[in-house]
Amino acid sequence: MFRPLYMIIIALALSACATHPSISPIPLKQGETYMGYTLSAENVLPMLFFRRGLTDNWDLGLRLGLPIYGSGIDISRLLVEKNERSDVLNLACSLNPNYNLDFTYYRVSHRTKVDEEKKRAVRRLRYYGLRGMFIPNGIGEGRSARIGILIGGAPAVKGEDSENLPRFYRFQWEIGYFHDFSSMPLRAVLSPLPFDKDHELWDERFADYPHTTDSGLPSEHHRLTGLSIRISFPLGKSRSRPVTEEGGS
Repeated sequence: MFRPLYMIIIALALSACATHPSISPIPLKQGETYMGYTLSAENVLPMLFFRRGLTDNWDLGLRLGLPIYGSGIDISRLLVEKNERSDVLNLACSLNPNYNLDFTYYRVSHRTKVDEEKKRAVRRLRYYGLRGMFIPNGIGEGRSARIGILIGGAPAVKGEDSENLPRFYRFQWEIGYFHDFSSMPLRAVLSPLPFDKDHELWDERFADYPHTTDSGLPSEHHRLTGLSIRISFPLGKSRSRPVTEEGGS
């Protein structure tokens, strides 16, 4: 009775597309850690992630997907932090059937509003980014270079005042799409029909970039390979490296 479900899970796992890093919504300071898990449309099973601040401007991230899908490593560099806004550059490498490299520029905005009457502060997160993505050898044994945008955010967190707001959000969401212009025109992405010789926008130059493999799985050129829908949940609270006061024992 479990065989049909087992086969469905195996099929979904084998069709895993490309995966991406789970960044910290708050820039990490040196010695601070941030960990949790990510659920995404790209992976059947959750991905565990762990990040640690190497300095006040650099943090390193590790991901573990089960069995290996979504596992990877990435590093973030804080470029600008001013007026509740952060510009972050991220470089990532991910292991999956469509093994991919990412180059992402994020602009993260934290808006804090203080309600003097209710004696409460509220902080909201919004961010967007530009991502370049490269699959050197995909499931169809071809290459795919992609570029696109992503947006993300998180529900508001509340505290007694702006100094005592929780360090991290309960969860954060992210949606993005990264297009392979060599495999199909951008205006064909939302077409409900398969993109093949019968499509009205088909051209012979796309014949060298098949969207499915011989077994029918999405290839590195398929539109679904560029789609990213994900939600991340932190585990526990952030941890900072202990600071020893001068004169302390």
